[in-house]
Amino acid sequence: MFRNRAFLFGLGSGIIFGAVLFQLMLFGVHSRENLEQIDSEINEKLYTQADVDALLKSERDSVQIDKQANIDSNKQEEPTPVPSEPPVEEQTAASSKQTDPDPDKEAKAPHLIQIKAGSGLTDTAELLAENRIIQDQAAFIKGMKESKKLVRAGIFLFNEGITVTEAIKIVSSQPLTKDQADAIKAIFMKD
Repeated sequence: MFRNRAFLFGLGSGIIFGAVLFQLMLFGVHSRENLEQIDSEINEKLYTQADVDALLKSERDSVQIDKQANIDSNKQEEPTPVPSEPPVEEQTAASSKQTDPDPDKEAKAPHLIQIKAGSGLTDTAELLAENRIIQDQAAFIKGMKESKKLVRAGIFLFNEGITVTEAIKIVSSQPLTKDQADAIKAIFMKD
């Protein structure tokens, strides 16, 4: 009976196959325990929509309170002393040197500009020029081509009259999220 080669081959194969099945069964039990543990951890961390809304509201309120405190503290700072007026001779010399005030040196208002997906360099340059962000569209296009950077779609924060290099840096950087843009609108653009 043991001299039969087929019998021994079948017996050996059966033992190996049984051992593999036994290992798979043990692995399945162990995996199930791990999955149940992970599932219980996930269930502990789940929030309902009402919980998320409450957490976001409290976070926004705390940020708003911090901003209001910063604004109030800036208002309470002591005013800077005004220097005495220069002699009349210096005033006349200074007034003869003065020209019309430069509009670029005035307070530069922030602008939120949305660049749509698929906008090319020309469209972006026109949009920035219309909003008085850049002065020279051709310089912007040339600078973008030389820097080999791509215009990213999204909402960006600009000041009026910035340099072409600054505009390129902003347009090729990470755009603002919708929440960030809304927060900026609430702070700066209370019109």
